[in-house]
Amino acid sequence: MKRLGITQTLTNYEFYPKWFTKDDLGEDIQLVHLSFEHFDLPLLATLDGVLLTGGIDIYPGCYTHFAPYPNAPSDFQHQRDLFESLVYHHAKRMKMPILGICRGHQLINILEGGKLIQDLGLPGNHKHRADGKDKEHDIMVLEGSYFHSITKQLNGKVNSSHHQAIDPEHIGHNLIPVAWSEEDGVIEAIEYKDTSDTGYLLAVQYHPERMSENCTHSFSENIRKDFLTAIRQTNFMTLDIKNPATGQILTSLHVDQPASIKKKYDLLLDGQKEWAKVPLGERISKIKAFADLLEAEKEKLAEILTSEVGKPLQQSRNEINGAISRINWLSGNALKYLSDEVMFQDENITEVIRYEPLGVIANISAWNYPYLVGVNVFIPALLSGNAVAYKPSEYASLTGLEIERLLVKAGIPSNVFQVMLGGAETGEELLRLPLDGYFFTGSYKTGQYIYSKVAPKMVICQCELGGKDPLYVTDDVENVGAVAAGTADGAFYNNGQSCCAVERIYVHEKVYDAYLDAFVKEVSSWKMGDPKEDGVYLGALTRESQLDFLENQVQDALQKGAVLLAGGKRLDRPGYYFEPTVLGNVTHEMMVMKEESFGPIIGIMSVKNDEEALKLMSDTEYGLTAAVYSVQRDRAENLLSKLNTGTGYWNCCDRVSAALPWSGRQQSGFGATLSHAGIRTFTKVKGYHLRG
Repeated sequence: MKRLGITQTLTNYEFYPKWFTKDDLGEDIQLVHLSFEHFDLPLLATLDGVLLTGGIDIYPGCYTHFAPYPNAPSDFQHQRDLFESLVYHHAKRMKMPILGICRGHQLINILEGGKLIQDLGLPGNHKHRADGKDKEHDIMVLEGSYFHSITKQLNGKVNSSHHQAIDPEHIGHNLIPVAWSEEDGVIEAIEYKDTSDTGYLLAVQYHPERMSENCTHSFSENIRKDFLTAIRQTNFMTLDIKNPATGQILTSLHVDQPASIKKKYDLLLDGQKEWAKVPLGERISKIKAFADLLEAEKEKLAEILTSEVGKPLQQSRNEINGAISRINWLSGNALKYLSDEVMFQDENITEVIRYEPLGVIANISAWNYPYLVGVNVFIPALLSGNAVAYKPSEYASLTGLEIERLLVKAGIPSNVFQVMLGGAETGEELLRLPLDGYFFTGSYKTGQYIYSKVAPKMVICQCELGGKDPLYVTDDVENVGAVAAGTADGAFYNNGQSCCAVERIYVHEKVYDAYLDAFVKEVSSWKMGDPKEDGVYLGALTRESQLDFLENQVQDALQKGAVLLAGGKRLDRPGYYFEPTVLGNVTHEMMVMKEESFGPIIGIMSVKNDEEALKLMSDTEYGLTAAVYSVQRDRAENLLSKLNTGTGYWNCCDRVSAALPWSGRQQSGFGATLSHAGIRTFTKVKGYHLRG
């Protein structure tokens, strides 16, 4: 099914969809309403063509200095101007068929650098401005133009309802006028001059969607049919977005190709230079506005997140709340950590450290917490004056598009943040670009590959990778039941699909049996099912392939002597559901204790003392987090200090604070996000020796 987007106008919108008859659309073209009031940017990734409609005047500040003029509206629609500019540029980058009518015709000229005649004056208004009904007049067509080849006419009659026109002295880049009003020369149609690197474009000043019988039939019918033919001939690569709870396709998105990725990069390259000049205080204000929009639209965003990753709706709300909290900390501390630091000063010299942006960076993000892992990177990057090429995971693409929508709505320029849609091929293309930094969240295998590819560029490459995070319950814990409940949540929250989830548990033999009983009791109390149902703690896994992986870990453990205490298999229902699984009597010969599970499965092992626990906790190639539960802080800190991890927890687990660095060691990655270190990660330091 092809999809044609028609932009919203508050005047006479109904004529546009009615123009396309059932016979025209057939069974293969669907009309989509593009609302500037709702700022429907995510819909653009689903479209095969766009129609820019007529309506109120474009704000003159878009193409010239504002000055009052006759027939100016009482107010302009700034959000529409911004929205439709984004629509046009997206369609152009993707080589998507574009048809502009009246206002849309004028807007295209402006967006390509042209200008308008703001008012046609008394004679022009008498001829072109509607007075109760459309005016009608003769036009002449440029012989040999594409417009001529469509209409088969060199002259004819069209309708008219406008008081502005394209300025013939200021025609936009790569545009050529191809039709004029016969009496006064008003430009009636434009098209691309050079089509070697463009898609379909035709724009007309008149209204083909509502012509009377007096007008020339081919100036309406032929254009409509030709435009629909161009839409039918599009052949975009698509990405199916599935609902993990049902296995059904939610929508299909058009993925970026090398050409569109390069165009987006060029856009970011230009935009970053201007963004870096924006005062830090203004950048902070826009980021805070983004946080406010996340709060205002939380329910809608949570619904979208749950629909594409499968986590329970309340956990989606929690994630957005956490993202807002992190944004507030980062924006609240940006001035402190990004401002110049005077290190020494006397009457002769001043020594200053300045934190300059890296430039254009890639944020190759993850699906398990797209808001949280995303804001860890793109928020401090934007605050620091960088532009961001943001590649959401293919499993969280809808959320990535919502992030882009709200950033633009908050005032972040579109040439400072661009979403690159797609899977591994899109990521590979980003690695080919001369970016100034790469920030990846995901698996060790992919992170290692990215690091090896980026190394010759000698730019920053930071990887937040997986973990096999251990937790140790000592013999002195006072409330075994409470510890079991809290640590079970640390292992199974978000279906265990967290880099810092507890992945293996060691329990002192004195409390092992009591802990195991309480742990299994807690897990058995949870509700599993449709993630949009109230009270559901475990929803669907995000990736179908993980079901086989988890089953293999269970079978491997059982074959090597483990005891299955709960779960152990996928649910026999639509969607990607796996029972919360608890294994006892485990050893380090089993995959479940060595390989990252990233699912609702845990192995719990009895240990004799702290020394054995420390040895087993250290038996890993990962180094993200580790936790110790004990009434003795010194005992816990002593153990944690001997573990090669980026984070240590005492009497807590599976938590992240914006004030503390988030970093990994060994195969869990390198570098840091969050805290002052994470803010300054996105800068290049320069020392200034200032004499005089």
